[in-house]
Amino acid sequence: MSTIIDHPETGINRDRQIAEASAELLRRAEQQGIRPFSSVVDFAGDPELTADFDVDEFLRQVRQDRDRTPPRSRA
Repeated sequence: MSTIIDHPETGINRDRQIAEASAELLRRAEQQGIRPFSSVVDFAGDPELTADFDVDEFLRQVRQDRDRTPPRSRA
């Protein structure tokens, strides 16, 4: 992985590095099968699997797990 170096005399190099890093990120995501989304509809699941999905219950479980798990230290 490369380090972005900012050259004060011009923002062109930084813009190029940002574009290259963005392209690399998109390439790696595509390799892993991650696709960009263009609408909220892309998040919809199969109706047969999500018809009885209870969002409130899901959030309750997430909060319960979050409260039960000790926070990770940031080193």
